[in-house]
Amino acid sequence: MGIDDLRRNLALAVVPLLLGAPAIAQTAPATYLVEFIHKGGTPHALNTPATFLSARAIERRARQGIAVDSLDLPVDPAFVQALQQAAVLEVLGTSRWQNSATIRSTDTLGLDTLDQLPFVRTVRCMHDGRPHAPRTTNKYPAVLRNSVDAADEATYGRGFRQLAMLNGHLLHRAGATGQGMLLGLLDSGFEGADSLPAFASLRARHGIVLTADMVRADGDVYSDHWHGRSVLSVIAADLPGRFLGVAPGVDVALVRTEDADSEYIVEEDHWVRGAELLDSLGCDVLSTSLGYTTFDDSTQDHHVADLDGRTARISIAAGIAARKGMVVVNSAGNSGQSAWYHISPPADAEGILAVGAVGLERQSAPFSGHGPSADGRVKPDVCAVGWRTTGLDVGGQALAHINGTSFSAPLVAGLACCLWQMHPDRTAVEVTEAIRRSASQYLRPDPDLGHGIPDLWRAHLLLNGEDLTGLRHAALLDLFPMPFQEGFTAALYTGEAHMLRMELFDALGRPVWRLEEAVEPGTFRHIALADPMLAGSPAGLYHLRVDLGGPLVERTVIKVRP
Repeated sequence: MGIDDLRRNLALAVVPLLLGAPAIAQTAPATYLVEFIHKGGTPHALNTPATFLSARAIERRARQGIAVDSLDLPVDPAFVQALQQAAVLEVLGTSRWQNSATIRSTDTLGLDTLDQLPFVRTVRCMHDGRPHAPRTTNKYPAVLRNSVDAADEATYGRGFRQLAMLNGHLLHRAGATGQGMLLGLLDSGFEGADSLPAFASLRARHGIVLTADMVRADGDVYSDHWHGRSVLSVIAADLPGRFLGVAPGVDVALVRTEDADSEYIVEEDHWVRGAELLDSLGCDVLSTSLGYTTFDDSTQDHHVADLDGRTARISIAAGIAARKGMVVVNSAGNSGQSAWYHISPPADAEGILAVGAVGLERQSAPFSGHGPSADGRVKPDVCAVGWRTTGLDVGGQALAHINGTSFSAPLVAGLACCLWQMHPDRTAVEVTEAIRRSASQYLRPDPDLGHGIPDLWRAHLLLNGEDLTGLRHAALLDLFPMPFQEGFTAALYTGEAHMLRMELFDALGRPVWRLEEAVEPGTFRHIALADPMLAGSPAGLYHLRVDLGGPLVERTVIKVRP
């Protein structure tokens, strides 16, 4: 299904979320979660999913062999109407996955009657409405302004190193920059994304297909907070000659679920409803740079023992999102230097990619949350640059080094879109597992880096049936195109090598071309041989010699006339 068709289904996708009564003119109303026992007489049916899912969402399920089930059915509207009749309240939204409604009210007498309704399982307070002590720490790691290095490559500018560490540029060279894929972002706001120059190309091609605000329901995500916009910049910003995101061709849906000024468990509920909206829209990949551990109301706090993927409401929902056929990517959390120390929900969810942070030298970031999960699963799943990541700063006008697993997660999410674009016949589970298996220490994971730093080109090879997981020694894997006219590319694995030397000789043994450069051990590289001297050489047989610190690798290559 195309993006134009997708837009025609936007209204359908948001219908289940529009239930509600007029806002109550009261001060400091409390927020409650009302869970229902069943879905009663819902007017929707599993054999007519087009009444509650977009065509793109239905097609995504069908393509992966995922049946539409009772979790997909919207909440019975009769239950919602009965709540409104029993008390004076505002319905903020409903969750079909967890069969619940989120309400806000000051009608304490009416609220006391809700749990007596025969279809109500529980009524829980999510935010008591009272002011609590102000937060003493920032929810996000420090942002370093205007501290970037010189550009590494003209095409990507200052974003090249974080992209190249994951071999994402090789996917781009193969033509995959996220075209036709839909990425859903759940965050605290996307301040200025509707006007900043960095997103001009995204806007020009109408790449923002939906915005939604689950916190205030005012429909405006562009004036709330900078954090989501900086996350988006890592994926889709385009500042020619200065910076290019990891998936510049992807379409995005932007959903605000986080209130950056406070921390209450109701924000997890906002996330659940946001994830359901993005599922119904037909998103392929979900990316979230949020996590929840302790709250302004300490009675709502999570505990490390809860990190089993089946306790925190947000983690349960993230696992459901993965089972619905989306690649779900979440930051591991920034508690590595705090008393919490571990990953943060929903990074503990089953079936998702929890992404920790490393620096530009592949070292673990000190703030990155540690694993494993409470039930012993490897966490984080993988890591990417989150320590001095390049992206838009707080003001949105300048590039800066920005810190946090908030910025390592979108690197992986954006490249997951590029990878899946290359393998549209594969399932979300297969794409997720290929990214995991491609990581640098997949066979020897640890609590700091998990499976390590993924290699998206290796993941591509895995999905093509080439399993190089156990590859240890340096190797020349391929030369293409062959025969060549003006130049060719060498695909190689560096093994334990720190230095690469390549030499090309003509048929008489005379040197024609030579390259020597430092390489990162344990990575796949594509070395393009496109020197003007090589292009001007006569057609014929040539001898290529590759030295990666072990036995020399030698190949005969053929040059033909253009």
